[in-house]
Amino acid sequence: MRILAYCSFFFLCWGICSPCLAANSSSAPAAPTSQPSDVTPKARNIAYFEAGPYWEFAIIQDHVVEALGQRGILDHLAFPERLVISPGWVATEDVYRAEARKLMNDPSVDLIISMGTVATQALLAENNGKTPIVSIDVADPVGSGIVDAETGKGPANLTLYYIKDKWRKVFVLFYQALPFKRLGIMYHDSPEGRSYSNLNEAREVAREYGFTLVEYADLDKEESVQSCAAGVNTLLKKDIDAFYISALNCFDWTHANPKPILDLLHEHGIWTFARDGSVQVRHGALMGLSTLDYIQLAEFYADRIGHLLGLLPEDTPLVQGEYHPKITLNLDTAESMHLDVPRVLLITADEIFDSSLTAVRDVHMEK
Repeated sequence: MRILAYCSFFFLCWGICSPCLAANSSSAPAAPTSQPSDVTPKARNIAYFEAGPYWEFAIIQDHVVEALGQRGILDHLAFPERLVISPGWVATEDVYRAEARKLMNDPSVDLIISMGTVATQALLAENNGKTPIVSIDVADPVGSGIVDAETGKGPANLTLYYIKDKWRKVFVLFYQALPFKRLGIMYHDSPEGRSYSNLNEAREVAREYGFTLVEYADLDKEESVQSCAAGVNTLLKKDIDAFYISALNCFDWTHANPKPILDLLHEHGIWTFARDGSVQVRHGALMGLSTLDYIQLAEFYADRIGHLLGLLPEDTPLVQGEYHPKITLNLDTAESMHLDVPRVLLITADEIFDSSLTAVRDVHMEK
């Protein structure tokens, strides 16, 4: 088991995405013609754009910053407060587009970190074709129209770490680990909401493996705790035996308290599977996708940022992303549910959370 320690740099707000290289853009942008007074003269200006705050963004930001430091790049970068943009999740598309337009028209911006689906879509809608966009933590790059399904590539100035069929593999992994019959899933009924919950992949795997996907599509846009609680109660009445914890704001431990929802599910004997597993499982979800690959992902993005800005020698080998989905498991939750965990799952789990352990232990399986 590894419990990661996280520090935070508010105005170095970075984040993570789903993995396999999806983009291009290899030449460094031209130096800005003018620079504001709050920027170090020779530093490259990095803008940060998110639709709203999300816990995973904050976790990965620290790893990316650390990776930039290890590469010897960090001292050459500036992160002006005025270029940190976060309109909020309830903002309209017009607001996101207006903020994206400002960044694209700002000659002092050398590179934009775009966090999440909505921010990336807004930037691409206002794309000037020149300013490098480094897109992180996009739930479904293909379904949201950001990259091509066959090539995994988008516009020439877009860089994205994309894994083909990632979420399909995740649903298969969960089902094979603990086969269920009726999987509950919740989402806001919008293209972004369906994307955050990986709905298309869930439907595909349900058809292929023969389980029933029980959907609740009436979450509010904010994905509030109250809305999610209503959704869970509705799903319980429909006799689900498992529940998929997707990228919902109501399960963001930094801004909400989802424990009552988890407790309710577990009291009814519902197996909980977390998309963003390590943090969710540490807080009580039964099982999830292990997120121990944050460091490698951060190194991938740090190398691309350095390369795009001309801060690395041309012959520098760049970190290549490799992704193998792994399981994280909470034995305390399993015990409280009187669940007999299969031995093979205990052996292959990459992380195990168990309060009875006197030491922290990692189990790594060579691939």
